Amino acid sequence: MSDELKPWSVTASRITYEDRWIRLRSDDCVTADGTVVAPFHVLDYPDWINVVPVMPDGRVLLTREYRHGRGEIIHGLVAGGVERGDSKTGDAAMAAARRELREETGYEASTFVKLLTSYPNAASHSNAVTSWLALGLSRAGEPRFDPGEKVELLLADLTAILDDLRSGTVIMQSMHVAALYAAESWLRRRSSEA
Repeated sequence: MSDELKPWSVTASRITYEDRWIRLRSDDCVTADGTVVAPFHVLDYPDWINVVPVMPDGRVLLTREYRHGRGEIIHGLVAGGVERGDSKTGDAAMAAARRELREETGYEASTFVKLLTSYPNAASHSNAVTSWLALGLSRAGEPRFDPGEKVELLLADLTAILDDLRSGTVIMQSMHVAALYAAESWLRRRSSEA
């Protein structure tokens, strides 16, 4: 490891935009070698979660929904932001995973396995995303979508969806892809141990 890498110093910081979705922070920074980087914009999002729900028959429950940033309807995973109320139960990311699974699919899981935590974009985002494997699914009711949210559910073979991702037939958000590969690895390890 190099001793030359050091965090930047922040000489000024201000919130330049904020609403219910995002907060834009503009920092004036100085690097370790004295270079001024100003302004440097940081997107302050809440932490996120992804859930890979696996049905009792082994198929994965995926979502399809319109994603305005791309202007497309795309495949994905159960996902969402960690909310203030999620921290009441201890592990806020797990509480958010349980809540989002129930809200977006109408399913509950008896078991959650933490697959990985990663940074969506550490260069300009302040948040982390935790991905979960949900096992022992059972129907608990109808989905309860947020205003403006409409989600279609579909079942897919995990190997087939990974093949579709590799071939480019299906394109997903990168953090969802990472979660699917982590789930495949975990399930393969568990199968070989059994």
